[in-house]
Amino acid sequence: MPKQEETQRVPYSKEQMFDLVSNIEEYKLFLPWCNDSKIISKKEFEDHEIVIADLEIGYDQFIYTYRSKVQLSKDKSTISVKNLDGPFKYLTNEWKFVEIEKNISEVQFKIDFELNLSLLDILMKKFFNLAFQRMVSAFIERAKEIY
Repeated sequence: MPKQEETQRVPYSKEQMFDLVSNIEEYKLFLPWCNDSKIISKKEFEDHEIVIADLEIGYDQFIYTYRSKVQLSKDKSTISVKNLDGPFKYLTNEWKFVEIEKNISEVQFKIDFELNLSLLDILMKKFFNLAFQRMVSAFIERAKEIY
């Protein structure tokens, strides 16, 4: 039900931003409410890679693990995510990385989800805009730290 889109111009290359977002195992180091993040499997294809990953998300007594299928384009222009298991009825998100000029890129992020858990869903809808802004900011702050 909650849907959000964000576009940011950043002083980093599209490859740098793609590498940052595709490094799922480090999410636990900087993403708000992400307690753990790990890769379960990887499979290479000609023009993309498929990663199955688990994220443990939550706050206080509300802690859940969800599994997602992540498609990473070999040209480092898109990342598409779909949930496979966990507290979501559905979750999709997509990242697009566009080179504007050398070391300047545009990052586009879209997310759409609905939780299975009605109480948590009500809370998430109420705080979704704040949570979304913190999540996007976390990626940009992480880019500043590592680049």
